[in-house]
Amino acid sequence: VVGQDHVTTTLKNAISSDRVAHAILFTGPRGTGKTTIARILAKAMNCKIGPSPLPCNTCRICKDIIEGHCTDVFEIDGASNNSVDQIRDLRENVAYMPSSAKYKIYIIDEVHMLSTAAFNALLKTLEEPPDHVMFIFATTEVHKIPSTILSRCQRHDLIRVPVELISGHLKSLTEKEGFSIKKESINLIAREADGSIRDGLSLLDRILSSTAKKEIDPQWILNALGVIDHQLMHDICAAIFEKNGAKIIEIIERVNDSGIDLKKFYADIILYFRNFSVIRLCGKDSPAVNIMESEKEIIFQTVSSIPIEHVHAILQILLEEENIVRYSSHTRIAIEMILLNLLQIDSGARIDHIIHQLDGLARQIGSMGSEPGYSAAQSPEPKTVHPLKGAENKLSDEKKPDLSRNPDSSRNLSQEAPPTDERKTWQGLLKKIEQSLPFIFALLTKGSVKEDTHDKILVELENCSSFDMKRIENKEKELNHMCREFLGKALTIRVLSQNNKTDENLQQKNETKTRQSNLNHPLVVEAKRMFNGEIINS
Repeated sequence: VVGQDHVTTTLKNAISSDRVAHAILFTGPRGTGKTTIARILAKAMNCKIGPSPLPCNTCRICKDIIEGHCTDVFEIDGASNNSVDQIRDLRENVAYMPSSAKYKIYIIDEVHMLSTAAFNALLKTLEEPPDHVMFIFATTEVHKIPSTILSRCQRHDLIRVPVELISGHLKSLTEKEGFSIKKESINLIAREADGSIRDGLSLLDRILSSTAKKEIDPQWILNALGVIDHQLMHDICAAIFEKNGAKIIEIIERVNDSGIDLKKFYADIILYFRNFSVIRLCGKDSPAVNIMESEKEIIFQTVSSIPIEHVHAILQILLEEENIVRYSSHTRIAIEMILLNLLQIDSGARIDHIIHQLDGLARQIGSMGSEPGYSAAQSPEPKTVHPLKGAENKLSDEKKPDLSRNPDSSRNLSQEAPPTDERKTWQGLLKKIEQSLPFIFALLTKGSVKEDTHDKILVELENCSSFDMKRIENKEKELNHMCREFLGKALTIRVLSQNNKTDENLQQKNETKTRQSNLNHPLVVEAKRMFNGEIINS
């Protein structure tokens, strides 16, 4: 058992002190050793020299358990034996003593697949089990097991095996088999195993059986695993940073021709940029990055000159568009467009930072104007302009507007419109949205502002798909927060599709038609004639 010392040590101490629970539950990711530990525990309890934390593996009971022939150790698949009748048969057989071993042990794999009735039938036996019976459960989804069952079991949580431990285990196996594989290739296999010893062994067996050579070439391993070379990943990331669209298209063409799954290629790009972010923030020695040392060095040299905001903006867009790649029938085109859109992200200073600096500078200038001894430069006196004689006579002959009846109009004409702060408008807000949410910005620019009051902004989008509407709804809170922060007051952005607007117009037309029908009713017309009346509120 590799990488589960916290579980194996606990079980060893329990066996040595004769305090082994009658029902044990192993839970954790797939391929981490749940069933293996259960079989070893069965040997330890039934060994001829046991119960012992170190079974001999040579006695008849140990050999029978290893070969799966022991009549007192039952391995049951919970997925195919999940009915209440099968559990009732098990409960009846529990009463009988073991035939040759010391304990009758039931190992139920994927126990969460049992039905509710089956769990209820097993409950009484777990609560008061015979002394010669042990239950060992294994599951990957412990949350599906009823709490009444969990409370009667001793639970052990297995963890994902670290890459270093998987690599060391695979290295020892290859040396025993007489194969020569470079350390970096072993690390690659361990990383592809994703914390699962079983998956690592399966990948290694596939590679060893695919060649007759004892010394395996690293490129052969890459082809056998369908893994993209890290140099190719570095090239496409460099093309994104350099805004080289032609190179991006060329690399995608090479990946597609090599037969690599494009969806896995896109997932590897996301993981690569995640490693960019972690190395940029935590350094190349961070344990959160499980890649080869040479690859870490390349990323570290590249990302040191790139703003972290730029990396995060790229990573955010890649994650947002992942579903498009996953469900698109044209995966290659979808990936090309997403990566080409990444070239539009500005790697320079963010607009909100520039605005903040300008605001601070404006406040400093304002404070300078209020200091004593500071006088603004006087504007030169305007020159007197005399009108032409013909123009003067013509103007006097024309009818002049009478402004005396409406004094407000003269005041409005004399007042100049206050200067508008372009940054504090919808267009200014769009520029801010473009920096952090470029795809949402592209959708909003297609719409038009129908209403802009002191408390809300109403934006209509024509021919907006339900998928785009869902993307905007997912960012609704962030958009509202940006509005409050940018405009200095609480605003609401409502995005309406053209279909919604059409429904509203249709409703207004129906209301107008109903109102006109009521006004033309004979009783209403007769009442207006008799009383010479007028409808003032309809």
